[in-house]
Amino acid sequence: MPAPVRYIESERDLQKAIDACMEKTVVSVDTEFARFNTYYPMVGLIQIYEGEVCYLIDPLVVDDLSALADLLVAEEIIKVFHACSEDMEVFKYCLDAIPSPVVDTQIAAAALGVGFSISYQNMVEHYLSVNVPKEETRSDWLQRPLTMSQLKYAALDVIYLLRVYEIQRDHLQEMQRENWVREECDELSVDLPTMIEPDSCYHKLKGLWKLDRKQLSVLKALCAWREVRARELNVPRNRIVEQKSLMNIASANISQKQDLQYDANMSPRQVRKYGDDLLFLAGEARLLPEKQCPQLVEKDAARVDSKQLGQLRQVVRDKAEALSVAPELLTKRRHLEQLLRSEDKNGNFSLPVELSGWRKKVIGNDLIEALG
Repeated sequence: MPAPVRYIESERDLQKAIDACMEKTVVSVDTEFARFNTYYPMVGLIQIYEGEVCYLIDPLVVDDLSALADLLVAEEIIKVFHACSEDMEVFKYCLDAIPSPVVDTQIAAAALGVGFSISYQNMVEHYLSVNVPKEETRSDWLQRPLTMSQLKYAALDVIYLLRVYEIQRDHLQEMQRENWVREECDELSVDLPTMIEPDSCYHKLKGLWKLDRKQLSVLKALCAWREVRARELNVPRNRIVEQKSLMNIASANISQKQDLQYDANMSPRQVRKYGDDLLFLAGEARLLPEKQCPQLVEKDAARVDSKQLGQLRQVVRDKAEALSVAPELLTKRRHLEQLLRSEDKNGNFSLPVELSGWRKKVIGNDLIEALG
């Protein structure tokens, strides 16, 4: 191994490990977890590397992990991850702590033009010319004892990660793109799937523009109920009721239990367990005065000028080529369409929120100018 590895199985040893990490300004972090039939991720191992020693923390043995939470929220210590959205969920669930400040090496790689959504293995090979084994990627991290192969895989995940970060940090400074990564990483803890307010969950569904306000009221109530149930039972949302079934109940105004299986495509088991609850909630939602129902949703696919869209996409491609980054990093097609739909009666355009921050200076102003 390229660094000493210590397996942590007691609160005393955990505190010693955290004390050592607290003396650093940056540590690399990763988690191994399972999420086969649960709503929340079930963590099987937590890895931390502070530049000298790699700590593998066993959360199935160490009952009190609060010392780890202190490290994760310490503002003077940078926590380095790779593609960390699910790691954020893990720590929110098992520790009620969201790591901060965070640097995601996948985002940094994109900002440096190394690759968009690059895998950890490819990134390590690019920066360190090291081939990281992939065999344990999908192994069972809740089994005990963990194999030597699993432990080695887990340790290398954070040992190489810190080395990559140090290289990326220097390159970002040279290219004056630190603020790109900082702003992107600041958004990582926003709207984590397991933290969304239940009443907002219906916003994630497609085709909302097809529903009237009463139907949206029904869908909002059903999605909120399903979210709460999934969290209470710790099962995937679709184990309760599938998304398309909720949409069918709302759009077809279903009010009879016998219609749930055939018109809403629910399974007999789902109808037996949840049919009465769904119909009661739907009925209550339909009784709401229209002024208390959600506002109508405009159709996303409103037509835009294809010629203008083509011009904007070319601006993005040219800028991406000049910066040696993927066009996807700068903007997405739907954001360009939002920009075109923002035109007011005076012919002025407004940048969508996704093109604010560092993107406004890098690409946003060029897009507005191209529409002038």
